[in-house]
Amino acid sequence: MPSRYDIIIIGTGPGGGTLAYKLAPSGKKILLLERGGYLPREKDNWNSKTVFIENRYKAKETWKDKNGNTFHPGIHYNVGGNSKVYGAALLRMRAQDFGEIKHYGGISPEWPISYDDLEPYYTQAEHLYYVHGNRGEDPTEPKASAPYRYPAL
Repeated sequence: MPSRYDIIIIGTGPGGGTLAYKLAPSGKKILLLERGGYLPREKDNWNSKTVFIENRYKAKETWKDKNGNTFHPGIHYNVGGNSKVYGAALLRMRAQDFGEIKHYGGISPEWPISYDDLEPYYTQAEHLYYVHGNRGEDPTEPKASAPYRYPAL
């Protein structure tokens, strides 16, 4: 194993895994680091109650919020990160999600980028991850630069 790398990616979830996929053809030496191991191959992997209700694969650790209150962050430490238990739904944020949002806990500031800035990357990701569907069926769906490459199931 080389001791020097051109690129180090922390986490093999959807973000890190996609980045590694896009950078691999560059010929650079890439190291992927993951906090957890592989999910065990077992029957419980396919049991939605075990995975989502009983939280079998969720990290047991707790974090503290800004007020010192303890909470469970809902994190999965394993190769593939949260992509191993995400339910296969890839949704686009709406344009208004990028603006300032007022809510019970205060104000979430406006993003420094817009939906239009990210739209081409949403389309690329939908192609990469074989997202199936038909445009125009959801009246709230934002504009898209291309149809889904794969038909609805």
